[in-house]
Amino acid sequence: VSGGQAGNIHRPGDKQNFTALLAELRRQLDGLGAGDGRHYQLTIAAPIGPSEYKNIELNAIGPYLDWINLMAYAFYTANSPMTNFNAPLYASSTDPAAESKRLNLNADAAVKAYLAAGLPANQLVLGVPF
Repeated sequence: VSGGQAGNIHRPGDKQNFTALLAELRRQLDGLGAGDGRHYQLTIAAPIGPSEYKNIELNAIGPYLDWINLMAYAFYTANSPMTNFNAPLYASSTDPAAESKRLNLNADAAVKAYLAAGLPANQLVLGVPF
């Protein structure tokens, strides 16, 4: 597992622990809802880059979440080593990035990856820039 600020501690079990955290949150929210007749939503803001979403058990998180908000509005930011498309919908032949990035860092590729992991389309929300 990777990412975050320098000095963050990463543990091999972080991927599975995130799923366990979502499961426990869902259990607690459902217990609360059983008492007051309400449904409490649980959502996440999810990464769109393969190097980030590989750290999530995409095939396991769906049952615990109401929505998965795909952050498809900041593929390249001020922290990126080069200027590029901020939020490409599809891969572009004019993208100056290496082919592996060009083909994978776009909204279409991200949505397809989440769907291929078994998440239902009606659970995905595509975040776009405005």
